[in-house]
Amino acid sequence: MANSFGNNIKNLLKSQNLSVREFSKQLNIPQKTVQEWASCVGNRIPRDATVLKNIANYFGCSIYFLLYGEEDPKSLLSEILEKTEIHTGLYEISIKKVKTKQGG
Repeated sequence: MANSFGNNIKNLLKSQNLSVREFSKQLNIPQKTVQEWASCVGNRIPRDATVLKNIANYFGCSIYFLLYGEEDPKSLLSEILEKTEIHTGLYEISIKKVKTKQGG
């Protein structure tokens, strides 16, 4: 199951060794707001899409990742289809989930 926005912010801050205070200062977001997001109480998320975009840009991730903790499968497919090499001919693309071996 995907993570919540609050968990994702908390994990991104931790991975960057960044405090709530530093992060809020750099993005000009009230520290209390960031603390509420990271505390995961009430599952608060920014109402302003620009704030989400700024946070995603700051961490170098997608808005979808911020919200759900995983990359958007539709976005990944779009990126593949936008490649110019693919548009030089007619192709059929199949995507299937494969099982990985456990253990060895």
